Amino acid sequence: MAGFGQTVKKQEEKKEVVKAPTQQAPTLGGSPFAHLEAELQAMKPVNLTHMFVGIAGFDGTCKSGIVKGAFDEYVKDNPDAELHAIDFDMGVSMLNSAVNPNENIKSWRPWQMGVADRTAYDYPGTHQRVMDIMKFILTRAESGEANIWGVLVSGLDSWLEVCTNNMRIIDLGLAKDGIEAADNRGAGDAKRVERQSDWAIRNTRFHQLTALSRNLVRAGVRVFWETHMRATSFSFGKTNDEDQVWQPEWEKKTNNYLPTIIYTSTEDEYDDEGELVKTVYKAKFHKCKTNPTLQDQERTLFVTRPDSEPQWFGLPELSDGSL
Repeated sequence: MAGFGQTVKKQEEKKEVVKAPTQQAPTLGGSPFAHLEAELQAMKPVNLTHMFVGIAGFDGTCKSGIVKGAFDEYVKDNPDAELHAIDFDMGVSMLNSAVNPNENIKSWRPWQMGVADRTAYDYPGTHQRVMDIMKFILTRAESGEANIWGVLVSGLDSWLEVCTNNMRIIDLGLAKDGIEAADNRGAGDAKRVERQSDWAIRNTRFHQLTALSRNLVRAGVRVFWETHMRATSFSFGKTNDEDQVWQPEWEKKTNNYLPTIIYTSTEDEYDDEGELVKTVYKAKFHKCKTNPTLQDQERTLFVTRPDSEPQWFGLPELSDGSL
């Protein structure tokens, strides 16, 4: 029992050594908010830009074209400026190759290709690559290393697909690759997303891009998100495109996060004999918090005629400061 008594004594000695942590009083004249005071002093009075713009429309309606057109005008007086494109659908790189090639447009290929399996795309690798590219651009913008006029994410509907497949493959373990992830029937080895709450994982992945885009805007970089239109559930049973209800193909809360949303479209005009006279490409300000006078206004972007040269007007509001 002597040994037991010695053990208890040692434990009591150890207890006596332990002391409750004490709070150190702030130094004379110091403040627990000194770092915030320094941040306030360094804060710019206004943002260098407030342009965070969503552009939605059918294929071939000048979505990428209006951004490139605005940048082409800007770079005339700012030859060191850069426009970076996260080019999911290759729309920006093909447009820049075909029309007024501009070396200051940096077109990033976001897709990571699969090597060892049956799928072309490595969805987890693609998600990480997009995050890395955006963070790299943000670092260059914040440091002043480069004059970055804007960032264009082309094919945002593809980003939604990347986030959905990552949720099914990585986060929920419901599929082994992108082919299985595309099947939500629960057939074969693939399993369904059973709980509605699980989709919050996909949405959180998607809006990592929102967070980085907002920080780019804070750093003075214009950000443009471009996507296609899709028919909604309200279109069930309607066979004509004109009768269907269309909305942008992005995560459904995206409308709340974008201060400006522009819809692009085309309209064909015919003569009395039914011959095509011209095709008019249009833009409509579906939402504009930064300049409410533009709300619901339409602009003519481009006009083509079978027997004459096309006319390009672009969207001046993207470059003249009125947006």
